[in-house]
Amino acid sequence: MKILYFGPIAAPGKPGTGGFETANRKNITALRNLGVEVEEYPYPVVNRKLGQAGKAVYLKLLLQPLRLLRYRDTTDTIIHFTPLYGNLLFPARLLVKMAARLRIPLLLDIRAGSLLKYYRSRSASYRRNLQQLLSGATAITVEGKAYITGIKEEIGVDASPIYLPNCTYDVPAGFKPRAKDGHYNIFYFGRITGAKGVDTILEIRRLLDGRFRIFFAGPIASDIKREAIDIPGLTYLGLLTPDELKEELEKMHIFLFPTRHIGEGQSNSLIEAMAAGLIPVTSDQGFCSDIASECGKVLPVESKAEDYAAAISEIVNGDMDHMGRHAMEFIRKNHNIETMAARLKGVYESILDEHRP
Repeated sequence: MKILYFGPIAAPGKPGTGGFETANRKNITALRNLGVEVEEYPYPVVNRKLGQAGKAVYLKLLLQPLRLLRYRDTTDTIIHFTPLYGNLLFPARLLVKMAARLRIPLLLDIRAGSLLKYYRSRSASYRRNLQQLLSGATAITVEGKAYITGIKEEIGVDASPIYLPNCTYDVPAGFKPRAKDGHYNIFYFGRITGAKGVDTILEIRRLLDGRFRIFFAGPIASDIKREAIDIPGLTYLGLLTPDELKEELEKMHIFLFPTRHIGEGQSNSLIEAMAAGLIPVTSDQGFCSDIASECGKVLPVESKAEDYAAAISEIVNGDMDHMGRHAMEFIRKNHNIETMAARLKGVYESILDEHRP
């Protein structure tokens, strides 16, 4: 069995620039650990220093379908395609059409939380193309539970999507109770940008008393000024290596995530924080509730800083060790990459069984 893996893919050993890239790298590594042969066809990387002109590199996607010609009428090969389906819907459609023409089975892996938003807000022509993209797949996996019914009932594609959540490695064997010194450490790591609710976090900091300390880690986006996060009670830890991040997570109590990002799926940061035993306090954006609803506080997207401050106060007045342990166990059971990779391999095998003459 050979998997032709198309989509945004982080380079080996390097951090991804977004959730798509990171999740795909984790999937590929886990599949290879199971003995699956994977051939990578990553999306081109945009040079963001060039602004909009940097996106011209996406023209290379128009040539990607030609890579499939050598696999015409294959009996042991599957395409795993994680498309960017916003403004790049057209080249995604070309790849799916070429796969169908060459009779190569294709698994369409729909990630991020914007699929239904695009369908509702774009033109009739866009909606038709999105329907054709989905209906042209041999099978569909989805990152969010809402898509299981939404693809059929709202978009109108007669499919039975398979839930394949985002995952993480190395969930610790046991929960370590946090130090109780009268202070509560609140953490946000990831891209520090307004879309992730950083402005709300700054306001929350002003509302909380001196028992609470907030820590940031990650790259600072252009819409956030460095001096804006230099406020009392907030510490910027900079860019952390994986080992440094792990060390900091062991000191933290709560993961704060008031995201408004339109493409929010199942956040890598949210999953990794819960896997380390942090209690999540998050907005109900994208698929955050799929992860956090049983383990912490999920607030409406329009919630204000006062609502988050109240949720945090309620948490610290409860059994925080129990909540942190429950968060860790939930990720171990439902978002473990080794378990999900084995499930994905089984999906591939089922597709090949149906495709063989």
